Amino acid sequence: MAGKEEDLQDSQHGVNLDREQFCCSVCLDLLKEPVTVHCGHSYCRGCIESCWDGQGEREEYSCPQCRETFHPRPVLKRNNMLAEVVEKLKMSYPQPPPPSLTLAAPPDVACDFCSLGQNKATKSCLTCLASYCDEHAEPHYTVPVLQKHELISATMPVGDKVCTEHRKLMDLCCQTDEQLICTECMVDKHKGHQFVSVLELKETTKERLEKVRKQVQEKVQQREEELETIIQAEKNVKSSAQTSKADCAKAFSELISSVQNRRSKLEQLIEAQEKSALAQAGALKQQLEKELGELRGRDAQLLRLSSRDDVVPLRQLNSISIAFQDFALGAGLPRSFTDVTACVTELKAKADILLKETWPKISTTVSYVDFSLPPAPNSREEFLRYWRPLTLDDTSNYINLNLMDNKRKIRPSPIPYPTNPNRFTQFPQVLCKEALTERCYWEVEWHARTLSAAVAYKDANRTSDESEFGRNDKSWALECSGDTLKFRHNDVDVKVPGSCSKKIGVFLDYQAGILSFYQASDQMLQIFEVRTTFTEPLHPGIGMNYEWYDTGVFAQLAKLK
Repeated sequence: MAGKEEDLQDSQHGVNLDREQFCCSVCLDLLKEPVTVHCGHSYCRGCIESCWDGQGEREEYSCPQCRETFHPRPVLKRNNMLAEVVEKLKMSYPQPPPPSLTLAAPPDVACDFCSLGQNKATKSCLTCLASYCDEHAEPHYTVPVLQKHELISATMPVGDKVCTEHRKLMDLCCQTDEQLICTECMVDKHKGHQFVSVLELKETTKERLEKVRKQVQEKVQQREEELETIIQAEKNVKSSAQTSKADCAKAFSELISSVQNRRSKLEQLIEAQEKSALAQAGALKQQLEKELGELRGRDAQLLRLSSRDDVVPLRQLNSISIAFQDFALGAGLPRSFTDVTACVTELKAKADILLKETWPKISTTVSYVDFSLPPAPNSREEFLRYWRPLTLDDTSNYINLNLMDNKRKIRPSPIPYPTNPNRFTQFPQVLCKEALTERCYWEVEWHARTLSAAVAYKDANRTSDESEFGRNDKSWALECSGDTLKFRHNDVDVKVPGSCSKKIGVFLDYQAGILSFYQASDQMLQIFEVRTTFTEPLHPGIGMNYEWYDTGVFAQLAKLK
């Protein structure tokens, strides 16, 4: 039986040698569609053709292996016998699978006492420096002398744990050189180095592995939750997109149907009015034709009378003249449908303007559905990544607000600022110069009776009673007054639970349409958040109320970096 196994091993070893001979010398892999050139060497068809194609048009072509030249370029034919051998080799030795990202399992350790090492070792003896299967390890459990030996799991050949120079167990780790050593190495080559026992190192490594594994598991759980969120978001986007398309199609269909109905009714009105006008014109035409005939008859009668030699009786002449005056008819001004066309043209112009004004908002709203947006910040450190320095616009501040500290701070001033068409005239407030269209974070510190932390469009009202932040549809404001918090937009107040803070953080995610207010601290407690669609760049703003006798009144943009 052993002889057959040796013959099989020799046979397999011979196949291994033959396998190398069936590899292409160009790609070093098994031949693919093998061809043999005139010198006897074989190649993959693609490999040898690529070599010769790279040599360009020339009189001689050479073998890449022996450099024998050929003229003209050889015609390549498939070597069928060689192809069959290669296919059999591929079946006997399949290609190894691609490398995996998982850690490879340690190789099995063979028992040192089994014939040909055919059984797997389960234990290794650090005294005997040998590995045993369950059967051959039995004496170490029953023989008293062997019971004193230290057995460990056979995860690697025990010889790998023995110092090759001193033939002793490497039970220490040199931390200086980061290698396993025995006790004699410690006083020899590694004298003065830092050491730790292998057992202690195992415990330390195990603790570190458990810690890292715990971190990995937490990250896996986090990624699984994020993946589930993305999957659910995909479903929501698909469902929402289908619903939105159906709703928009219905709205456009109803709009088109309404326009078509108005068009049909207008055509009916025009046709009815045309019919009525034509009927009136026909009646007038008949009357005019009748009168025209009578007038022509009177004209002929007068012509005959004028040709007579005798005197026409005066009475007869007066009769003809009176009849002529009785048949006189005045003509009205001509009418048309031009005014109707002008009205419809005006309607079309207004519809075009409405579409032009509305379409940017629609397209901008559609573009907000974007998975590329990073997650919203949570910690103060993450918020500060979006901080940017802002500057108050001294052409917009209320006439009795003085700008200080490089235009970051406002305080009441008895000396009014000069007039400016850009200036707020009714309320103590001011806008920043910067127009925001991305993520941005800033903080407002204040001491006054009331503070308004706001954002507004550039063309927001500046002069009327509706110019206060939040009183119009072009500004959004959080108002802090005593212990009362309110959010205001388009003159609608929303009472917000919580208490006022002397430092308000404002986070704007323009693309996502999110405006959030926070109690600015290490915890970043959210006060209020609004989600909407912004159609113009936003300017941060500050407003405050006070009395002239109040002391220490101010509001400012905090400098965070």
